[in-house]
Amino acid sequence: AVTDEPQPIDDELSRMAGNPKVAHAVRESLQKLSKGIGGPELAEMADDLLAGRTTLRQIGKSSAYAAQFAEAAQRYNKWLEDLTPEEREELSRRNREALGEPD
Repeated sequence: AVTDEPQPIDDELSRMAGNPKVAHAVRESLQKLSKGIGGPELAEMADDLLAGRTTLRQIGKSSAYAAQFAEAAQRYNKWLEDLTPEEREELSRRNREALGEPD
């Protein structure tokens, strides 16, 4: 269940992200993945991360989800390529605004 209660992943995200807004955005993305938005394999990975059964470092060192990550990256890159320059700039602006990054 999606919750704002502290979860085992929170300390790891805070250390790795170095920005509370980025850490929160990653946690929200993991919660969405755990609901199956990225398919059953990534849902399982997100559940394991959120529950503290694995770490981001362990996931990064493993090839278990490599195919799913590669497919997701390919879809993202295709989506990004299809944006107009104006849409890409607006996306970049919104992300900087949401995450507190400098212009």
